[in-house]
Order: sequence, then structure tokens, then C-alpha cells
Amino acid sequence: MLIIRRRGRHETGRIQQEMAEVFQSWVIGFRPLLRSQGGVWRPPTEVFEDESGLVVRVEIAGVREADLEVVVDDAMVRISGVRQPREGEQRKTYHEMGIVYGPFVTEILLPFAVELDDVQAVYDQGLLEVSLPRARASRVVPLRTPEPAAEEE
Repeated sequence: MLIIRRRGRHETGRIQQEMAEVFQSWVIGFRPLLRSQGGVWRPPTEVFEDESGLVVRVEIAGVREADLEVVVDDAMVRISGVRQPREGEQRKTYHEMGIVYGPFVTEILLPFAVELDDVQAVYDQGLLEVSLPRARASRVVPLRTPEPAAEEE
């Protein structure tokens, strides 16, 4: 799993894209978009705050750790990868097919500044959990009074 931390601005128009996805999901029956832009799907995602910061949890069972990428910058976290079909499977007649294969991506706008150097990602039992600790808003700097120079006699 690759974690990339970036400092800088996110691409312009990201908020408009998120709003368009929300409105599109309403049109197709209040379901999240599973497919968009050329076969790329969005896995089920939870985003919540705890006492230390933001937690992003993504359900991506069957994805190899080497096929995952987590990119964090000042404004968003982007999780992407590929779920490959099982090797050696021959053509079948499906009665139900609910597992999505191929490339996926989920992007979450950060509601507050995070400590980029302390971001943690753990992939266990099909769930990827990314912990983004909240950045300290400010720091108290202690003031020092310079020592008077010793006078020579």
C-alpha cells in the first residue's frame, strides 16, 4: 500500500464535482454512484470524527494491498486501486453478480487541517481505515527576556 502526503491546493472544481455526484445519486434512486467516468467505481465509504481527528473507512474486500494507493494533501484524501477478478476463473453463467471489479476511487474533502506526517492507514479483513489526526490550530510560544550583559569592572 502506498501512502503519499502532499502539501498544496486540490484541483479546482472539486466541490462542483462532488455536488454533481450527489444530485446524480438522487436521480438513480438514492443509491451511491457505483460506476462513473469510464468504469471507475466508488466503494462503500464511511467518514467520521473521533477524539483525535478524522477517520475514513473503505470497504474493499478482495483487493491486494499492493493494488491500493492513499494520497493525502491539505484539502482531501484520495483512495484508489483495482479489484482484480480471481485468477483461474473460467467463464460462468451468473444468477446474481453484485461484486464490482476493476479500478475504483473515493475522494473525501477534509473538513479541517490534518497532520500530514502522522497519517496512518491500516488494511485488515477487507476494510481500509485511514486515520487523519487533527492539526493543532495554534501553539503558545513562551517569551524569553534577554539576560542583561554582564558589566565589566
